[in-house]
Amino acid sequence: MKYPLKEVIKLFDNPEIEGNADVELGAIASLEKAKEGDLSFLGNKKYAHEVPNTKASAVLLPRNYKGELPKNAAIVRVDNPSAELAKIGAIIEKALWPAPKPGTHCTAAIDPTAKIGRDVFIGPNVSICEGAEIGDGVVLQGNNYVGRFAKIGSLSALMPGAIVMDYCELGKRVRLQPGAVIGSDGYGYEFVDGRHVKVPQVGKVILEDDVEIGANTCIDRARFDKTLVSQGTKIDNLVQIGHNVEIGQCALLVSQVGISGSTKIGNGCVLGGQVGVAGHLKIGDGAMLGGQSGVNGDIPPKSYMRGTPPRPYMRAHKLEILLDHLHELYDRVKELEALQGIQKKTITKNERKS
Repeated sequence: MKYPLKEVIKLFDNPEIEGNADVELGAIASLEKAKEGDLSFLGNKKYAHEVPNTKASAVLLPRNYKGELPKNAAIVRVDNPSAELAKIGAIIEKALWPAPKPGTHCTAAIDPTAKIGRDVFIGPNVSICEGAEIGDGVVLQGNNYVGRFAKIGSLSALMPGAIVMDYCELGKRVRLQPGAVIGSDGYGYEFVDGRHVKVPQVGKVILEDDVEIGANTCIDRARFDKTLVSQGTKIDNLVQIGHNVEIGQCALLVSQVGISGSTKIGNGCVLGGQVGVAGHLKIGDGAMLGGQSGVNGDIPPKSYMRGTPPRPYMRAHKLEILLDHLHELYDRVKELEALQGIQKKTITKNERKS
């Protein structure tokens, strides 16, 4: 597919163009790998040094970019190049993965008591159990399991292999990537008479509107009441969320985050990759935790912390720098101790002579 730049920029908010608006574009590429006919962009200032030498035919740049420009590329200045590029990506996505036409595959197994909305696509080997409710426009791509009395809101989509267990509820426009499991049993045991006895997990999981769950992420059903992921939160691949956890609105949880049971994550929080959070804690609204942090206490709202235990970001960074010099400090202390020992011996000898 080829698109003239002058047609592409109609998608953008108040673009400022410099150069040939008639150039045709056929692909999107990074600044470093772009070639003639490609559209590229500067979405992170750390790559600004690559702008002058890119071979792209057109480049999206921030309005405030002051650096050297490529010689043969059309320049489009916008407020947020990455956000504008996403608009093009959405069009390409629809072309590559068009929405399936409503219908039910012959291998699907649907309980007669289930309620199926309008314009629903139910793919191969899908199982929909007793009393389940499927909203209008839902897509179940294939090999999905929707448990007893589960609810899936309108325009939601389950990618292949995604599972929604009994009584769990999904809001509108929820997306589950392949292999996501919503409503597996919470991890609860009591040690009785020398063995671990399973504690029944009789609650459910609720995902509110516009929540997205990454591939192979697992969200455990509550021991009682609910495990909650609030509106607009986006969760990456391979994340584990324990029973009775409550996550606020518009939070971001990056790959391999693990949250233990009954912890509460506030609105707008960001947890970097491999952050581990102990149970029964509170992370305040807007808090940010750097990758691989180990959280064992409450985190104040709007704080930016990292490390194990978490410390304010710059303090943690300073401590890491100092740690690299710890061996030098050790050597200096040993030298001072040795020198002090010599001085003590000298003083003792002089005292004896006197």
